[in-house]
Amino acid sequence: MIKNLRLNLSLALLLSLVTGQQSIFWEVADPIVNSDFIEAYINRLIEADKFEENTIQASFSIIVQMDVESDKIELKKLKAKDYQMGQYISFDMDEVEKMDLKQLNVIMSREYKWKDVNSRDLSELEQFSTVDNVFKERSFKDARDAFWWSNSQISASTAMEAFIRQRSGSLAFRLEQGFSDLGLSRQLTENLLIGVSNDIVSSYVIVPGNTMSVSEGIGHPLEGNLGFGFKFDTHQLGGQVNYMDIDGQDYVREDMFSHKHLVLPSSSGVLYWSNTFQINRKIDSNYGTKIKDQKKSKEKAEKLISKSRNWVLNGINYDGTFLGMEESGNVTIKIEKDEKAHKQAEKGREWTTISGSTVKASLKERNKRSITLSREKDNFTMVLKIKDLSDEDKVFVGRLKWDGEKTMTLPIASLSQEDQQLVRRATGVVKARKGKGKELKVSQPYASMRLKAGLSFIQFLHASVDSNNQVSITDRVTGTDAIGVYAKVEGVTDDKKSKAYIQINASGSGFKAFSLGLEHNVYKMINIGMDCTLYPNNSFIEFQDSRKDPSSKWKWFPGFRPDEQDRGGGSFLISPYVSVNF
Repeated sequence: MIKNLRLNLSLALLLSLVTGQQSIFWEVADPIVNSDFIEAYINRLIEADKFEENTIQASFSIIVQMDVESDKIELKKLKAKDYQMGQYISFDMDEVEKMDLKQLNVIMSREYKWKDVNSRDLSELEQFSTVDNVFKERSFKDARDAFWWSNSQISASTAMEAFIRQRSGSLAFRLEQGFSDLGLSRQLTENLLIGVSNDIVSSYVIVPGNTMSVSEGIGHPLEGNLGFGFKFDTHQLGGQVNYMDIDGQDYVREDMFSHKHLVLPSSSGVLYWSNTFQINRKIDSNYGTKIKDQKKSKEKAEKLISKSRNWVLNGINYDGTFLGMEESGNVTIKIEKDEKAHKQAEKGREWTTISGSTVKASLKERNKRSITLSREKDNFTMVLKIKDLSDEDKVFVGRLKWDGEKTMTLPIASLSQEDQQLVRRATGVVKARKGKGKELKVSQPYASMRLKAGLSFIQFLHASVDSNNQVSITDRVTGTDAIGVYAKVEGVTDDKKSKAYIQINASGSGFKAFSLGLEHNVYKMINIGMDCTLYPNNSFIEFQDSRKDPSSKWKWFPGFRPDEQDRGGGSFLISPYVSVNF
């Protein structure tokens, strides 16, 4: 089998531990990757004289199966999927193993657009398991890690959030503030969640925060006490359960925001369904970029050879203009008279023979085999054979060959390597291939978007604390009033530099919250972000505030309280933060 591939090794090993599966599967969704690999595969079959057995075409999609072992992953099987005919064709794995390792690494690296396989694909791969692996979906993992997990070993934020991960493994210390998925921002409830987590589940204890100093924009904060919680998140289902009832808890009147109106989410939770989508954008493909570069290079070369320039022909320099190239490979150059060389020869110069003898003389006559010189000091006429001249003088005599505009046709191999490349770039045809990949711009993944929707449950209670610090519960939100709706959209770019979310919480009790968050990497390991929460003026819960008087009512507003005419009120909280990732 193909040698070990360590890319995505940790993911695959974790997959095998969690699901018990020994294989992972995906479909190559990038048409250029598909066509390039299949073309290379067909070339391999031609070399092995097996082309007649092949029915796979470059337009097909490739389905990949990788086997997971204890310390490695290996390419097990490849299938070609023909969408038009609805058929699956097996690759000859014996020949696949003999292909260029670079081609194989491209397929196995999964660093391209890909998608999950369906049950039909699995059956064609002779895999009939119905177990759905939570690690298979690229976009899910990207979105999940951005908002649930941390890719850094240590991550700390001024938003009272921290992760400390094991160097190897999926266990981490986790610190958070507030119950964000329930719409209870960290400003509204300063309760801390401290516990351990992996990339799927988290268990924690709840530590009450300080409500004496209330954040700006908070009408009436939520109290807290010791409690515990648990939450989980998978590719389709997630949830959270929290409990921190006040029974048996001690409160000190002086340490509370209001001893008359203690409001606390004694038990809460959320259960949601989720799905993940890829957000694509049009960008220059590698193929498109190559075509663009080729066109630019051709245009530049055409401009260069359209003008007079210096050519090296059989080692001799000539000034001339390119006229054309024949199908046979011969090029035609219009050679111009070398005025400088002719003036120098006529005026006189120093000539040197092979033996080293020199003479200062002007040129009188030249033919194919010899030159006639007039010696400067006495006008003595002398004849020298060209073959007896030094190499430098032979080149100089070659420059005198053209005494007017003439054409020279010779094989392209007679030109220097630089000139050959120039001619080929200028005369070559840049042609985009037909079918998929023809456009210069292709649709490629830009970000991962995750949609969450479900039901929430928050049992708010109201209590008072007397002068003896005795707690008296006056009312609880129970039944259908405690049930609400939860919806959240999360998005993260594929380069992991930017992420954002929008969230809606609304319950039958009257509580409402609308949240927005942004975060962006500004420099190396430093991110800046902002959490925003809107508590509208109609977000409130009406409690009975006296056991003795059922008609006595009090409204709790998480934001500012509106006036008697229901004007104003509500709060829009903006909470910037800085995070550092090591």
